[in-house]
Amino acid sequence: MSRRKPELQALDIGSWPSVAWTDLDTKAREVIKLRMQAIERFAQGEPVKAIEESTGIDRRQLYRWLERGLSPHPDGRIFGFRGLLAHVRVAEYSRLSPITLRSERGSRGAAGAFSHLLDRYPTLSAWLRAQVKRRRLSLEQVHTDGRLHTRLRGLQTLHGEFLWQCRSIGLTVADYPLNTSGRGIRSLSAHLKAELLRSFGAAARAAGASHLKGTPRQDDEAGAPSAIRPYQTVEFDGHRLDIRLKVVVRDQLGFEHEFEIERVWLLAIMDVCTRVVLGYHIALGREYSRHDVIKTIEKALEPHRPRCFTIPGLSYGPRDGFPSQRLPELAYVTWEWMRLDNAKANLANETLAALCEFVGCCADAGPKHSPDERPYIERFFGTIASRLSSRLPG
Repeated sequence: MSRRKPELQALDIGSWPSVAWTDLDTKAREVIKLRMQAIERFAQGEPVKAIEESTGIDRRQLYRWLERGLSPHPDGRIFGFRGLLAHVRVAEYSRLSPITLRSERGSRGAAGAFSHLLDRYPTLSAWLRAQVKRRRLSLEQVHTDGRLHTRLRGLQTLHGEFLWQCRSIGLTVADYPLNTSGRGIRSLSAHLKAELLRSFGAAARAAGASHLKGTPRQDDEAGAPSAIRPYQTVEFDGHRLDIRLKVVVRDQLGFEHEFEIERVWLLAIMDVCTRVVLGYHIALGREYSRHDVIKTIEKALEPHRPRCFTIPGLSYGPRDGFPSQRLPELAYVTWEWMRLDNAKANLANETLAALCEFVGCCADAGPKHSPDERPYIERFFGTIASRLSSRLPG
């Protein structure tokens, strides 16, 4: 029987991320190749003693590399072979010993004190994230002595408010950061810079960008998750069809009266995982209202009834139709998240009550002026416009 740990018995190094060989010199390449060879031989089931004898690598070091390789990476995967590189930190420094300053100026013996402070008081960490989200800070690049540096604007004001937050949770002048000469401003600056530079979108917004196209939201701003199964996340939107319709009404005397419809709105709900339209609604008016949104939700939940077409030759194909039409058990199946824009009809109290209380899902309105947050429903409407409404005679 193997004495290896369960996570090491089913070791799949084929899925381990590799390293960037172009960034390494000749000596570093030879070292990393030897380490990778030891890991591969271990994964193939070779005894650890034989690996030690042939490679000269101590078993304790081998198990340490395995632990580093299986550690989670900020990109969502594991470190893999990247954890075998020298001077690569796989975990943030976490201070365990109490803070004892051993300097008159109060600047020594405080390694990891700021992160320890945020771990002890999560409200401070949440407050800092809120300030970054509100764009209280901005990034500025300056040239000093021929070198490019990144500087924070608004740090002094935010530092004063941060100290006030520290006092409000009960910290005194004998506690960090109030007992240091700089009151922790350098650690605060490093923490905020790392928070702003965590993603391209956050850094671009901090540098002054107002509209970013195609960049994902940050984790703390993210709403609906990526759909990995049907009915997990749906997208809703309304599209104004580029068509002109006329209604002809005959009165009791037989005279005809013509009325032109100003706008025709197509409202639809689409499942993100399967890309199928769950339901739709046609609204005739200058703008669609909250009642139209609720009607679209009802049609997406109710079992779909086949329509009787009046155009000769127009009918459902063998694979056409709505989900509840082909699979009756999908009638009244609800979803978990709905992505929608910030239109007043979408965020009305009646609409949110129908979504959150009746359907039982979460509504993700997303940032304003960001249609890329709902790419699938936008692309669907683009297909409708290019294939149908824009090709009709006006």
